[in-house]
Amino acid sequence: MPRIEIVGLGPGNPGQITLETLKLLKNPNRNFFRTEIHPIMDFIREEEIKYESFDAFYETEESFELVYEKIVKKLIDEIKNGETIVYAVPGNPLFGEQTVVKLIEKLKLKGIDYCIYPGVSFVDVTMNALEKDPIDGMRIMDAFDFKQNPPNPLIGTLITQVYNKHMASEIKLGLMEIFDPEKKVILLINSGIPGQEILKEIQIYELDRVNEINHLTSLYIPSEEEDQYLGFNGTLAIMRRLRSKDGCSWDKIQTHESLKGCLLEETYEVIEAITNNDWENLTEELGDLLFQIVFHSEIAAEVGHFTINDVINGINEKMIRRHPHIFLENFKCDPNEVEINWEKIKRQEKLGKNKQEKNDSSHEISIEMENLPKTFPALLEAYKIQKKASKVGFDWENPLLAMEKISEETLELQEAMEENSQEKIEDEFGDLLFSVVNVGRLLKIQPELALRQGSEKFISRFKKMEEIAQKEKKKLGEYHLEQLELLWNRAKQKELV
Repeated sequence: MPRIEIVGLGPGNPGQITLETLKLLKNPNRNFFRTEIHPIMDFIREEEIKYESFDAFYETEESFELVYEKIVKKLIDEIKNGETIVYAVPGNPLFGEQTVVKLIEKLKLKGIDYCIYPGVSFVDVTMNALEKDPIDGMRIMDAFDFKQNPPNPLIGTLITQVYNKHMASEIKLGLMEIFDPEKKVILLINSGIPGQEILKEIQIYELDRVNEINHLTSLYIPSEEEDQYLGFNGTLAIMRRLRSKDGCSWDKIQTHESLKGCLLEETYEVIEAITNNDWENLTEELGDLLFQIVFHSEIAAEVGHFTINDVINGINEKMIRRHPHIFLENFKCDPNEVEINWEKIKRQEKLGKNKQEKNDSSHEISIEMENLPKTFPALLEAYKIQKKASKVGFDWENPLLAMEKISEETLELQEAMEENSQEKIEDEFGDLLFSVVNVGRLLKIQPELALRQGSEKFISRFKKMEEIAQKEKKKLGEYHLEQLELLWNRAKQKELV
């Protein structure tokens, strides 16, 4: 029965190729090598081992992904011809070799027999050169994955596939966002090849200035043992230190309840930075807000309620669940239906937590209204209530029709004022505000943000009134109401200049 033998050629030293692999390569079966660009090839030719390479694919295809797909297709086609073949790759077949991963997937899918023969990996010789035991803590990553998943400063990291100066430059720029540019790192070139190994300690900023960099280059980044307070794990370590027995006296006594004001304050400061397009300040304010989340998570973890990982995993699961059109295959959703589908899934989640509520679907919307957080600002609460009511069609067709309701509520407020009934005045005033929020919602305006903007505009104009009065050597209290109105209009005109 035809099958494929997948073998590893080791890192480059002929002495590191296994006898088992050498025997397979010398069999009469056809040999396919992923690449000839490997130090072991001189030895292969000396042994008169016949082979075919896939290097030509690297010249014709636009991406590595396409190269890998073409290699896998070619190998599958050869097996279909009814012969056993050998596929040889550098290092160990199951260590950083994407073609092998993709090939195995296809072979399993098609029910084709295969066998994997391990080889010495580049990691083995690299660890030997560094004289380090990876069991002490080591992360190994491909340079191509660097941007999506940058290294953790608290763990020693080996970055592979730093194959030319351009890649080295990309890695350097990324590392300088995480580490001190003068941090010392180790470049490993031609590891495991006698007489050609280069182990060079350099500083991060020098990374793309090393002329010897080639396709057999890796980079080792020592852990930040002297500074455990870097990255997100550093934030968690700081929080635990502050709450520890010997920590900060203020942080140790805080509770979920006592921190509510801080959480609200930090949220508003984030909004203010966004409103002002203050990106530098936004960076700081988002950090303050993130720390509040970490703070609450640590307090909860101390009493066994939940951990920061529960928080993160929970939001990950929720986002996947509420975006089936992204994460589920064959789930199609019109762009206009995304928000509707989101709300439908959200409602099912909420009702699923209470079987009694789930069985009474006629009250779904009212239950949602009742379950709105009581700590919401009143304008935001009104906005959310109206939005939920609109789901069952209880809404105005357009903002102009909703404006008529404002006129109606204004008249009712005037009548209540004429009756001089404080209770009725407050009631009608609330109705008027509710109607104003409704018009804003139909105009796709967030009332909370609009009112804040209006307040800031008032402050700005009031300050201009003070400036005008100061130039006239007066105080605002010295003007009567009609004069103040004129000052207000003058301040308003200044904004238009």
